[in-house]
Amino acid sequence: MATYNDLYPSNYYLIKQNDNASIEMVYIPMVTGKCVLVEYQDDDQTMNWFKKTDSLFEVVEQLTEEQAVIYESLFEDEDEEEDLPWDDEENDMSSWFDSENDDSEEDDKVKAINN
Repeated sequence: MATYNDLYPSNYYLIKQNDNASIEMVYIPMVTGKCVLVEYQDDDQTMNWFKKTDSLFEVVEQLTEEQAVIYESLFEDEDEEEDLPWDDEENDMSSWFDSENDDSEEDDKVKAINN
């Protein structure tokens, strides 16, 4: 029977945790002396720690580097299309600082009132 010690960092795997479980894709971001951090490639991308000695029903396969690149590329377009508020031209704060002439007119009015 396989254990979490069979999984290496920076690799994707297809695994079954028990006989009745479906095949899951996981990524291994970190391995310590006694534990393995497993990131599940699901909607929530949850992470769990397991002891290296904890058993897995089966490591179905390790993805090749080429397969991992293809998998990661599936999400690149999705990430680039996110509409972040600071990317929006309407929320561009640099325009607040581009109006030196407007401020100088206001400053001149204030100076005239104070004199």
